[in-house]
Amino acid sequence: MTADAHASADAPEPQGFAAAFSAEVRRLVRRRFDLALMTVLPAVLLALMAGMISPGTLTGLKVVVVDRDGGTTARAIVRSVRASSRLAVVDVTGDIGAALSAVRREQAVAVLVVPHGVGDGRPGRQPIEILYEAQFLAPGTLASTFLEVAVGTALAETKGGGGLQALTLVRRALPGVHVGLIGNPTLSLEWYLGLLLGPGILHLSVAITAIGSAGLLIRDGAFAAFARRQRARGVAAVLAGRMAPHVLAGTAWGTGWLVWLTLARGYRLEGSVWVVGVGLALLFVATASVGLLLLAVTRNVATSLSGAVIITGSALAYSGASLPINGAPLIARLWSAALPLTHYLRLQMDTVIGAAPGPLMRETAVMLLYPLIAGGGAVLLIARAGRART
Repeated sequence: MTADAHASADAPEPQGFAAAFSAEVRRLVRRRFDLALMTVLPAVLLALMAGMISPGTLTGLKVVVVDRDGGTTARAIVRSVRASSRLAVVDVTGDIGAALSAVRREQAVAVLVVPHGVGDGRPGRQPIEILYEAQFLAPGTLASTFLEVAVGTALAETKGGGGLQALTLVRRALPGVHVGLIGNPTLSLEWYLGLLLGPGILHLSVAITAIGSAGLLIRDGAFAAFARRQRARGVAAVLAGRMAPHVLAGTAWGTGWLVWLTLARGYRLEGSVWVVGVGLALLFVATASVGLLLLAVTRNVATSLSGAVIITGSALAYSGASLPINGAPLIARLWSAALPLTHYLRLQMDTVIGAAPGPLMRETAVMLLYPLIAGGGAVLLIARAGRART
């Protein structure tokens, strides 16, 4: 612990929410490193992420065409694939082995196989195949979708669409059915990932700064000295005041990130931005509450930070927003349900699509449980430490 930290710990502890809030703001102004963790670090991380995902929709997805026919219909299919702005044909070959080798060398993410006799319309012919690399799920899936569209267009223009029967895919559109996209019609990864990664980064950042702040209250491995200095019910008020600047900073950064995505980048939020703002505040209140509980249980800053990194670092993977959690083992589903980010992302996504008030209120109610259970448990443990050493 530095001399500055000792001085902070030795100083008289403020009484009440407002005094604790003011004292924490003054401490942050004095300690530039801690202030940078709340201001500079989130700005740098969000800026880097904005640069990485700014291209938005994936284009130029590399594919290989295996042409085993060489006839008029096959050439029309190749032309249609080449004409797609979303695809880039890196090779046209008759050897499936060479095509799969290109995928293994990461020179392509999908393969289109055009069989012999594709244009003659005879029954029993081999189907057109689309193979894609599922290890790179997003680009592979998008490439297969764009290949399906390109092949369907070519077949529809050949022989009045009679060749459509030759196309066999995992997702096969029925005649007369129009499939449209809602919510993210451009298939933009910037909008999709931005809504996930921004809150995830800030979730981790607030957990670190909140634990670092509350950890200064620990003396000789316990909260006893801090708890004894507080009047009745003073522990909760002081802890809330100390956490408030961190919650406000996270909420401000989260709101700024949403403004960037909507106003600067042009994406649309169907619901109210105020609902997302309230959700962000509840997320960071929950984050600080869980951090306080970790500190109250372990009474060690390093251990608490490790626990916070495990919780917040795994939150995005287990939230169900990037990978489906339905059908996962029970322990994974329970872990997902226990994470604050899971419920915030549900609230946020419901707001993005303009969902009814019911789901929003349900997720809001769940997020209010974190300060009540985790935060309340932390206050009880810290207050009991003061009574135990009186």
